[in-house]
Amino acid sequence: MNIRKKPRINATIYIVDHDPIYSASLKESIEKPEKYIIQTFPSGERFIAHLTSQKFRKNDVYIVFLGYNFKGEPKLCLMNGIEILDATKLINPNIEVVMISEDAESNLGSYAKKSGAFAIVPKTDTIFLRINNIIMRIISQKKLEQKRRIFIFAVKIFVIYLILSTLIILIHHFLFISQ
Repeated sequence: MNIRKKPRINATIYIVDHDPIYSASLKESIEKPEKYIIQTFPSGERFIAHLTSQKFRKNDVYIVFLGYNFKGEPKLCLMNGIEILDATKLINPNIEVVMISEDAESNLGSYAKKSGAFAIVPKTDTIFLRINNIIMRIISQKKLEQKRRIFIFAVKIFVIYLILSTLIILIHHFLFISQ
């Protein structure tokens, strides 16, 4: 009987965009939404406040779909997407941030990548397909990383076992056989 335990991956998806209708359409386009915890935020400030109150689990996956421009009241200065990306990576560098850009924001892609964005997805008619592919790719990568950590741990345990066994045999040999 071969019982192999699959690595358990819990995924939380955050959608941060100033447009609640667009955020809702992104949320609805995610395939199998019951598999994930999905939360939306209308501003980076609310999102960062939420993140700072969270306790992150090592084996869980956190994905952020993040817009760039945030509009508020004229006197209100809101964070832009790059500032939110930087703050997110400061809070937890393991959060994967996917920037959602409009055509006018396409020049920000290289800077976003340098700041730690996983990908930059343009707001086109293929975005809904692309975000599902990105979600699956990120989760697959995290599962592989988790399997790798488990394998390395098992190898370390095996090496320790070999060393201890060798030491016990040597001690036994020198104490009882060499007399």
